[in-house]
Amino acid sequence: MEVVRRFRNHYFLYCYLLFLCIIGSCNLKNSHQDPEEREGVEDIDEDHGENDDDIAGFDAANTGNDAVVDEKNDVEYEDKESLSDDDVVYDADYSETENFDHDFPDMTGTWANLTIFKGSAKVPLLGSTLPAWAVMVSKVDIYSQEEGTLKAHTEMCRLKAGTATDLVYPYLPDSYAESLGNVDKTFYLSYGENGEVRFRQDKLWEVRSCTLEDPENEDLPTEINDHRVFDADNSGINGLYMGMVGKANGRAEIVQKVSTILNGELDENGEVYGITTWFEAQSVLWTDTFLLENGAPTSPVGADPSESVFIFKRIDYSWDCKAVKENSAALFPEQAALYPKEFQ
Repeated sequence: MEVVRRFRNHYFLYCYLLFLCIIGSCNLKNSHQDPEEREGVEDIDEDHGENDDDIAGFDAANTGNDAVVDEKNDVEYEDKESLSDDDVVYDADYSETENFDHDFPDMTGTWANLTIFKGSAKVPLLGSTLPAWAVMVSKVDIYSQEEGTLKAHTEMCRLKAGTATDLVYPYLPDSYAESLGNVDKTFYLSYGENGEVRFRQDKLWEVRSCTLEDPENEDLPTEINDHRVFDADNSGINGLYMGMVGKANGRAEIVQKVSTILNGELDENGEVYGITTWFEAQSVLWTDTFLLENGAPTSPVGADPSESVFIFKRIDYSWDCKAVKENSAALFPEQAALYPKEFQ
């Protein structure tokens, strides 16, 4: 055993001395290197030293990103090993899509929509401008919801108008509302600063008893035989029949365009309340009295914008437009109390 121990010690000593000889040889070679070549090596070493800060900054910047990527990679995949480096980018996009307003309440279904236009109008016979309004009740079927975008089909069930006088007031027969075409609309949901669900309809033009290619900028026809005009309510005369009743009576055939913008929010009962921003233009094609030659268009000018409102309330899917009309006063009791004639 003593022989083996001595042999092992001598063997280790021999290996250690051989290692020192190799190191010394390398240092000797470098000491005889050409000075110019050695200077280039030192320059390279210095350049690497200057980039150390940049590398450290890069590593620090990517440390935060690594945390984000690690979080996003927590998503379970059927085959994680098949993901390439590029999949990290797709994972980030996928996560953002998943978190984009994914928790909006389900708005699909059947609704009753009340819209009130409050403004002023120059009243025939009196020749003065008085408060005026229009009350519309529609059936709305929201048939599609994709994230915050709602697609809806609307049908007009009730449309009445009034003024702040009993001497003369506008008369819109049921045929007026019944003749208006159904309209497809798009609504949008978003979240407000306080977490409330906001409801919006961008500006939408509705053109009645005529066709316009550009309702925003195109004037309404003024001639009853204009090729763009048609008899929407089957009254026998082109245009929509409206009347004036009270101390003076008369009839006119008109065309009309109306724009609406809706901005509101969803309340705790699941109903939508908001403000209606609107505009109306009217053109008289024919009348049997000079009192209605200029019509009686309502303007939002001079009215309190907060009095032009809209409300959405859920109703049973089986209700048709007739049921909505018959139950409109019960659906909107506060507004029916303010405008009793328009809910009769």
